[in-house]
Amino acid sequence: MKQLLPLFAFLAGFSTLSAQSTSLPIICGNEVFSHIVQEKYPELDAAFRATFEEAARQSHVITQRSPLNVKVVVHVVWNDPVENLADSIILNQMQILNADFNRMNADTGNLRTYFQDVAGSADIHFELAEIVRVQTDALFEVDVLGGDLLSALKSDAAGGSSAWDTEHYLNIWICKIQPTAIFGLTIGQILGLAFPPNGLDHWPEGVSAPTAEQDGVVIDFRAVGSNNPNTIAVPGGTGNLTIIGRTPVHEVGHYLGLRHIWGDGGFLGPNDCAQSDGVDDTPFASAQSAFDCDLNKNSCEQVEVFYNDDPLDLVENFMDYSQESCMNMFTKGQAALMRSVLMGPRAGLLDPVSTIQPVSVLDSRIFPNPAQDRAMVAFQLPETADVQIRIISAAGRIVLDMPGQSFSSGQQQMALDTRRLPAGMYFVHIQANGATAVKKLLVQR
Repeated sequence: MKQLLPLFAFLAGFSTLSAQSTSLPIICGNEVFSHIVQEKYPELDAAFRATFEEAARQSHVITQRSPLNVKVVVHVVWNDPVENLADSIILNQMQILNADFNRMNADTGNLRTYFQDVAGSADIHFELAEIVRVQTDALFEVDVLGGDLLSALKSDAAGGSSAWDTEHYLNIWICKIQPTAIFGLTIGQILGLAFPPNGLDHWPEGVSAPTAEQDGVVIDFRAVGSNNPNTIAVPGGTGNLTIIGRTPVHEVGHYLGLRHIWGDGGFLGPNDCAQSDGVDDTPFASAQSAFDCDLNKNSCEQVEVFYNDDPLDLVENFMDYSQESCMNMFTKGQAALMRSVLMGPRAGLLDPVSTIQPVSVLDSRIFPNPAQDRAMVAFQLPETADVQIRIISAAGRIVLDMPGQSFSSGQQQMALDTRRLPAGMYFVHIQANGATAVKKLLVQR
């Protein structure tokens, strides 16, 4: 089995980018996410790797091949009317997901003969539960240095659309993802972002890591469907990228545990042929494709354990950075790993809809409001519960995260220290035993 090495590279190959660049590299947001986790949350990084290793191990012993059905909620959060994609585009994307994950896509015949035997169907089916549309004035950009991964997009209170229960639904958010910048320098355009499963009951204490409500997939509105009239320029070239709905396929692959096929290198170091994606039947590659379809690419000249020879790079795989019209397959090993994840850390997605309990709203209020140095949160509890309160700025950043406190049933109150908060509008999120509430709070000075 290939050795599983540290998580993904961030901006690999973009180290020479300068302020004079005339085009933007396209970045899979999974690289950004992995870099943030590695740098800021080493405990979480270790947990991700442990979960991946367990899923890879289980994928070899799971033989059940009954269809696995995933319920999907699509959130269209739009500012400009062109971002408000028509139902026909979203339905087209659902058809592409179902075709690609079940090897029913029309271009399966484009796979080179050498790799036909390793192509596999995951037998995973996606069912559209709802399309939620939200018009907003907010703009959505990944904050690499601050570690914010579009949290505002996933919050009604911050101008986005709050997730449906992420344990039981795959939430896909569609919006315009603003170009990513560091220190004011634009470094690239993210077309998609997904959180892999982590298998944790909680995040490391004292960090502003993503919450369960942020789990899911984010796709730039230009990268959805094969019938989308919106376009995006080819990085480093002329013309537009070929978009036929494979970016969501790629990102849902991450959501179900797959890594990039070249294995990903370190943040500062280059990719090399020692990297692995942890799947036996994907050939080694030293780096991603350059949004092309180079069928002669052989970036690692070494004998493969699985193939007993030196195969060419598998550029047709959905987890590469190939041209979308070049992608057409998952391997059997990748399919088995995704099924393992779906029957393991993401097993809640398989629960029947009838067993899913609706999210209840917590009876609560805030006073005084506007507040200066302190505000009180009053809430009614039907039974003893741990209550957690979080204050989020209008920009979608968590500015106060209070540890959970246990309260008995009845009318209760909790004080909020607002002395360090600048004047402005905030949103107070209150959670207790699955019930939630979001209240506006105005701080005056």
